[in-house]
Amino acid sequence: MANHHPKTEYLKKQQPKWKHLPTKALRVPEVFCDRIETFARQLDNTPDEPGRNSPIWMGIKPSISQLGWAFIEDTGREARLLDYGTSDTDPHQPLPQRLVEIEADLNELIEQFHPSHVALETPFINTSYPSGRKLLQVLGIVNAVIYRSCHCLPVNIYAPQWKSHIDSPRADREDIAFFVQNLFDIDSLPMNSCVDAIAIAYAGYCGVGQ
Repeated sequence: MANHHPKTEYLKKQQPKWKHLPTKALRVPEVFCDRIETFARQLDNTPDEPGRNSPIWMGIKPSISQLGWAFIEDTGREARLLDYGTSDTDPHQPLPQRLVEIEADLNELIEQFHPSHVALETPFINTSYPSGRKLLQVLGIVNAVIYRSCHCLPVNIYAPQWKSHIDSPRADREDIAFFVQNLFDIDSLPMNSCVDAIAIAYAGYCGVGQ
């Protein structure tokens, strides 16, 4: 008869020998066993880095003055927010210098997080205005950096698409921030374009625009 109340207090808790489980038997030449196990131990003790084993989504809200960016990791179970922020440029500086700064910032971020996917907002651009022409050049820089450094094509998402995924096509930034804070358990967010970038990355992660 089974003992439904066994005494286990005296048992010593066992710790797995490997951090990454499960393990699997592997047939290899015996002469290599020690070296293979040593190498496997080194890999097992290497701290996991964002993007090392999981896909990373980068979200971008394009702008010449304040480009928003965010990174979300696909853990296989959920989306985990890694980091977010803005790339700001000085409006008093010449346009080429501002574009170079945006390019440098994006390259540095991509080098740090190694995104495998990029969700990019596709804005409606009126080239009759100087701001529209500047934004068009920003998009050129962003697309070039993504293609060169991420080796992928961005998923282009219109604002009504990613806003509808979260709230409604007319949702304002406060509405988006409320959703993002609850989704990722964030106490507060700066009311700038990083809020949009997080939502854009999450929309891409969820398959919007694909």
